[in-house]
Amino acid sequence: MFDELYAIVDSKVRAVESNRRTKDVHSLLMAEQRVREILEIETPAIEDVSDILGVSKGKVLAVRMDKASGITGFKKPVIACLILKRLIEAVRRKEYSKTWIDAGNVNSSLALAYYAKKFDGKAAYVMSRFFPEYVLDYIREVSHDSIHIIQAPNLSLGIERDFYKYLVDLVRTDRRYKSFQPLWHAKHGGQYTQVLGIELAQKVMECPDFIVTVVGAGSTVEGLAIPVKEKFNNNPKIVVPEHSESQLMYIEGAIQRVENCDLRTDYSSDWFSRPPKGIPHAVIGPHYDEVNPLIKESVLRCIGGVFVYVDDDWKQMSFDCYKKGLEIGNSSAANLVVAKQLAEKGNTVLTFIYETFRSIYKGHNVGEPETIASADFHPEETSSTPSEYREYEYRQFTPPFSVP
Repeated sequence: MFDELYAIVDSKVRAVESNRRTKDVHSLLMAEQRVREILEIETPAIEDVSDILGVSKGKVLAVRMDKASGITGFKKPVIACLILKRLIEAVRRKEYSKTWIDAGNVNSSLALAYYAKKFDGKAAYVMSRFFPEYVLDYIREVSHDSIHIIQAPNLSLGIERDFYKYLVDLVRTDRRYKSFQPLWHAKHGGQYTQVLGIELAQKVMECPDFIVTVVGAGSTVEGLAIPVKEKFNNNPKIVVPEHSESQLMYIEGAIQRVENCDLRTDYSSDWFSRPPKGIPHAVIGPHYDEVNPLIKESVLRCIGGVFVYVDDDWKQMSFDCYKKGLEIGNSSAANLVVAKQLAEKGNTVLTFIYETFRSIYKGHNVGEPETIASADFHPEETSSTPSEYREYEYRQFTPPFSVP
């Protein structure tokens, strides 16, 4: 099947002007039905979940990315689009390669593993040293061992920068990974999925007052939320939930605390997995000590508000949804907490359910994290001080590395 995809891309590259931007060629290919079929790309459905949430006034519409991508998660179309991007570049260089590498969290690792298995290729993935072994075992089990997981060592750069920097080091200096194609989803994910955002916007039939999505690596904000906002003349306001233990964004006059008048803790203490030591909370999606520095400033400026929540807010939402048959991930629960509060004030809210509830979210109590580097590759460990959580001002951080 990869041979067929390669042939389609090769034909398109030959047919267009040699100076056409990769992004333009990518858009042309995304319009071809066979390309979409091979990559299994579809526009997710939008469902009214107001009744499930018990909303009495407004309306909560959820983009069901969990249904579109199943257990693989919402990064499936992101990784698919980036594999297509890299294939265009490879065709232009007269290369043929089915080896990919990236870095990040669970969803993107599963998505990359999925396509490595589908195309009979090879994939490597760099993750934080703080991920406990049961999470790594889960990725291996779900992906049928179709991805090689590398845990980055302590580089004293921060929770996320450690593994992004380590990815760059592997690609540049380690001969075992020089042939691997880095996808750089933390930089390009949103840009190369905007075509899907435009399609999603066409499905939104009424102008939402608010669009709720966590920031994370930024692909949902840039790729999906902004096209919807632009369809309605920028009237919808994009707001983001942030955990009180890692509040990163600061927008003057536009930060609110979640008002949970019905706050309960009627779930047992061992229902939710506890975060590993060194991680402030178990909502995996967001970054912990800074907003992804590779997100464009223009994207961040489209965000108009921040809602700060606490553990019991998202846990109660997740547990209540679970009992009603809506089994969702932790970041999705954070979205629904904010969406429900806004809807109860009479607003129409569009939000995102990223992935289904996974076994790793429930009942794990972990201790000290293990530090594991790539096999036969052991950089010297350096000491580090705990990350300080700070408000994020609208400025671009300069990464300690360059990403193409």
